[in-house]
Amino acid sequence: MNQEISLLEELYSLLISGNYLYDETISFLDFIRILRVLKSCNLFPKCLKKSHVGLNTFLGILEFLQNVNVIKLDENKKIKILNDEVLASFYQSLSRKKLLAKLMRKVPHTFKLIRKRSFLKKNNLLNLYLSNFELNIKSFQLPCSISSSFKRAVTIVKNIYLTSQKILFIGDDDLVSVLCKFIMPELHITVIEIDGRITKLLKEIAEENKFEEYYVYNSDFKELKLLPEILTQKFSIIHLDPPYEAKEIEMFFKNILLILDNKVVQIFLNGLYDLNSMHKINQFIIQNHFNISKYYKYFNSYPLKPLDLKYLKYLIKQIKSEFNFRFNEKSLREMEISSDLILIEKGWIDNSK
Repeated sequence: MNQEISLLEELYSLLISGNYLYDETISFLDFIRILRVLKSCNLFPKCLKKSHVGLNTFLGILEFLQNVNVIKLDENKKIKILNDEVLASFYQSLSRKKLLAKLMRKVPHTFKLIRKRSFLKKNNLLNLYLSNFELNIKSFQLPCSISSSFKRAVTIVKNIYLTSQKILFIGDDDLVSVLCKFIMPELHITVIEIDGRITKLLKEIAEENKFEEYYVYNSDFKELKLLPEILTQKFSIIHLDPPYEAKEIEMFFKNILLILDNKVVQIFLNGLYDLNSMHKINQFIIQNHFNISKYYKYFNSYPLKPLDLKYLKYLIKQIKSEFNFRFNEKSLREMEISSDLILIEKGWIDNSK
């Protein structure tokens, strides 16, 4: 939080100095960050709906900021700040506590029960909807706890720059896409899920809650080229639990590059990785000029049931060569698995003028 405030203050000081010129040196991502702050202003939603200027260009952003009376461009293309509430509005956004309370009222259990911390940690969201759901070993399924699903959704929403950004969920056995819709209904969300049971559930939830701009495809992301309706789109936010084998991760990243937006990209990575897999992730970040903007250690937790032991043994078998796991069945029943959440981002300088 303090880092974001410092960054915003730095941008604000630069703008108000009058030395921030409209030329090729302007960072698109910097202005998107300011727009993210402006979301909580009363004028923002109203003006955004009426705006006919594309916000994917720097000129469009400038015109939009003028429309909401935040800035004014003089004859020399220097920017003058008209609204000193830009910084103040940063503190008006919904708190994490309020967002979590909103989500708790949406899931299929009484609010009194769901608010218990032990319940949030020991159950996953998928089992609230499908109580007899059995994990599919071949799909690398391991749903995180309800608490982790809530935290993921809140983290995604709090890091969004524009509600017009398109979000792609590659697999969603944690139902995070549903939670994001509950928090911010105007989001444009697409889900590609290999498990038909989950695909059916997501569609049922969407229909019941009358979601708009929420699309679900029952397909393997590795077969992306068979989905022309996806390939014709560009996504600026990707959320995924990558597979744990290095070769699989490499295939995922190759397909992700086919559908990325050409302006600003945020990729949320969850999961447990061995050294070979982490090497592929680091390689992707470096080769494509991404930055790790946030790293949430031990962010996700994964509750396990006796029925999951067979699956867990299989999972451990996949990565034991790296970590040399040695567990008996008793220790498997008692262990708690956690993983990190990594946010990598990329923004471009706008040279299209």
